[in-house]
Amino acid sequence: MNLSHLYYFRTLAEVQHYTRAAEKLFITQPTLSNAVSQLEKELGIPLFEKDGRNVRLTKQGREFNTYISQALDLVDKAIDVAHEQAGAPSGSFDLGVIYTIQADYLPRLLRGFRAKYGQNIKINTYQGLTESLVDDLVAGRYDVVFGSRIRERDDLGYIPVVSQRLVALVHDYSPFATRESVSLEELSHAKVYTYPTTTALGREVDEAIREHVPSITVYGTAEDEITLGSMVDSDSSAVGIALETLGILPFSRLKVVPITGIPDDFHMVYLIYRKNAFQPRSVENFIQFVAEFNNGKPMVQRLHMNSLGDAYPTAEHAVTASRVINSDAFLAEELIGAPAGLMGRSATGGQGGMRD
Repeated sequence: MNLSHLYYFRTLAEVQHYTRAAEKLFITQPTLSNAVSQLEKELGIPLFEKDGRNVRLTKQGREFNTYISQALDLVDKAIDVAHEQAGAPSGSFDLGVIYTIQADYLPRLLRGFRAKYGQNIKINTYQGLTESLVDDLVAGRYDVVFGSRIRERDDLGYIPVVSQRLVALVHDYSPFATRESVSLEELSHAKVYTYPTTTALGREVDEAIREHVPSITVYGTAEDEITLGSMVDSDSSAVGIALETLGILPFSRLKVVPITGIPDDFHMVYLIYRKNAFQPRSVENFIQFVAEFNNGKPMVQRLHMNSLGDAYPTAEHAVTASRVINSDAFLAEELIGAPAGLMGRSATGGQGGMRD
């Protein structure tokens, strides 16, 4: 039995269309058809049946696919382990990420992973929102994702990687702009903008606010820090209650003021993976590397002002209590030298939103 024919079968079972499967395999359609026919002849059972312009697995084909896919996964893993032992780790995996860790944590992590495991592992990176990323993870479209812990599932594992602060985003002309910190009680009569309670983060923030100030009025909402920054930038009387992320970097007339009574690790970002799923060797190594990265402790995401007044995200530099955010800020320090795998198939775009 030809091993290549088994790989052809698995791809056709996934795609269910001869032309698209042949394109994915970089072979001609007649070559694929002949391989499947030969495999069916050797097995003595029909594996596919026509379904309009597509094909679908027969009952026998579905059962064969279950076992042969597991076997091919083990073959792939054995090859990856052999390459790793030879000093040239290989493989590939699909990684889903929220945008808020892409300028600091993710480049550092991938640089470290490349330094340890080399450049031969292909990482296809996709941007999205936590809910859709987790749905796609469970469906098997991603191998691992970075996002928030929005639901409890026994089949998912969570590794905390980055903590983000909840802060007040104020205009230069705001009376709070000169403050070292501000309390939620002091913001009770301000024109507050924050996240909608239709999102997991919005509910998390709303619960924290109501715990301190039950009667606070929210004038408007947005799902991401860029839009919240725009609202405050256009109205000097407004105050944004938002996470301290790269989304607020573009606004030159805004300041970040810490909120007293709110823990610095208010919001945690996790690496999320399927605990009971088969994991390729490259994914196993990535999960282990993430767990041990930064001495096994979550990084604290902060915005830092350097001596030139440029803002960039960091988890290592000292933190000032209140920072002007320079609109000319450029994240070169974090992005220069970022691994090629970071670019993936779709490092931008995602699923129509910026919020995690």
